[in-house]
Amino acid sequence: MSKIDINQRIPLSILEIALKDFLQDKYNPDYLKEQLSFEYSGANRINKALSIVNKIILKSPLSVLLKENSNEILMALKSKSDRSVILISLLNSYYPFSFDTYSVFAKYFQVQEFINTELIQKEIKNKYGSNRSTVNGLYSVIPMFLEADFFNRLKPGLYQSKEKLIIQSQIANKLYLHSFILNNSLLRDSEIIIHEPYFAMVEKLQ
Repeated sequence: MSKIDINQRIPLSILEIALKDFLQDKYNPDYLKEQLSFEYSGANRINKALSIVNKIILKSPLSVLLKENSNEILMALKSKSDRSVILISLLNSYYPFSFDTYSVFAKYFQVQEFINTELIQKEIKNKYGSNRSTVNGLYSVIPMFLEADFFNRLKPGLYQSKEKLIIQSQIANKLYLHSFILNNSLLRDSEIIIHEPYFAMVEKLQ
């Protein structure tokens, strides 16, 4: 079975702080741990959350791209939609489990307005196994997609599609594209744009 490796939601506000500090060469784990202590109780949960933040930001497969475009990213983060796209791109770049879960939502939202938890779990469990870790992983990443405003949660276990997020900047678009390529290295760009539901969730501002 594929590896899940994420079992805790990270508030996007803290992920944004970590990214901004990384881009400005002032990344401070102690400060991040202090911020996480407002969200979680218990040293174990706080340390676990910090470990996830460190992986998404410090160990990002896109770290070179982030550094090379630091000013553009800092500017793009001022846009609510670009902020969401950038942070979820980083999440999906590090965690294939997150990418796969997001992709299942994208696939079904192309053909229907509502999705229930059972459908998502069935798809994900086929790849990751039917165990508690899979469920915990879903309860970690889905709230982050919701916070990013990619879709709505109508009630427990029922999700509704929304209008596409409009990408304002070239760098947010580039990071989103790379988050897909990292998980689908054999596909060419033309095939990606034409055929993949992943790109139906966003729209580039012309």
